[in-house]
Amino acid sequence: MERTLLHSLELEINVISAEDLRLRHRSIKKNAFVVVRTDSHNYRSTRVDTEGGSYPYWNEKLNLALPNSAKFITVEVQCKTASGRARSVGTASIPVSDFIGDYTPAYYLHFLSYRLREQNGERNGIVNLSIRTLVPPAAGYVHRSMMPQFVGFNVAEKNSGGFAIMGIPMSSGYSM
Repeated sequence: MERTLLHSLELEINVISAEDLRLRHRSIKKNAFVVVRTDSHNYRSTRVDTEGGSYPYWNEKLNLALPNSAKFITVEVQCKTASGRARSVGTASIPVSDFIGDYTPAYYLHFLSYRLREQNGERNGIVNLSIRTLVPPAAGYVHRSMMPQFVGFNVAEKNSGGFAIMGIPMSSGYSM
């Protein structure tokens, strides 16, 4: 079981579009793209949209591994300047709990929109995307967002320190 817990989920992230993108308070003319990161080692980029301006459209699917330790996915919109250098337009941090850990079935497609923020915290457009798990969690896989924060419940009066403990039945053929 420990090996299963260390495996990551595979995500399909469809970067659909962005809205009202600006660079130095001016509308972007062209060359916007998106970088999606699940951690410092796992990231993918969309192609450059050369025609969409401040309202780029990609509709591009990116497959990424989501490590068990990940709490957020980072989506950063960038644009290439005339010199070919990439400049950050805005970033959104997407909590993993927004698409994992609820009671939706495996492969459920989540459509999400997030406000982008510049490095100084100012609002700068919106990014639209969809996310789904490609492989359902294996038996025994528990992502951090699915784990309960507290097991048991208080059964005694205040300040008595009593708690009930939950037991799990096991078959008689189980060996330790």
